[in-house]
Amino acid sequence: MSRRVGLLFLLLAAILGIAAVAGSIVPGLSLQCDLPQPCRDTSDPAHLLPEETRAALARDPAAHTRYDAWVARSDVRAGLAGLNLLEQGPVIFLFLAIGLGLRRLGERRKQVLARALPWVRRASRAAIVLGFAHLIVGGLRSALLYPGLAPAGGLQFPLDVNGVALPLLLALGVYTTVWALEAGIRAERDLADFV
Repeated sequence: MSRRVGLLFLLLAAILGIAAVAGSIVPGLSLQCDLPQPCRDTSDPAHLLPEETRAALARDPAAHTRYDAWVARSDVRAGLAGLNLLEQGPVIFLFLAIGLGLRRLGERRKQVLARALPWVRRASRAAIVLGFAHLIVGGLRSALLYPGLAPAGGLQFPLDVNGVALPLLLALGVYTTVWALEAGIRAERDLADFV
């Protein structure tokens, strides 16, 4: 069973990887799905902005045109692509590590826990990196987009410490648990060698 769930996580990692590449190529790409209607994609770079700034752009067509021209610049697109990959990379690796860890747990061998724990440790490290990436990417994205907004919107550095604190603490808890389990496995091996 865990091997099948692991395969599902690997499949999700692949889908997220494709979505991250697509989001890096087309800034502001989003997929909107409504139940009665089929899914449709939109590629409005204004989706990268906070809601208040989007509202200000919607009221000022000239500012929206300036903003679109700014985002169309190759250096800005490259910066947005890098930020997107910085934000999505840890998520992809997190799903990959969880999938491989679950696949290791489903093996019919000895020491499956010892073989799975390194992947769980990597997943917890990815979750820690993801927490810090969420803290900084929003501010960096705002700084990159700000020149295309003036005077319609101001520079904002969204810093959601409360939204990141709990996931970071959980990731650190998992990392500590993995460390303790690995220490127990090492102690068990040492004791077996001694006896």
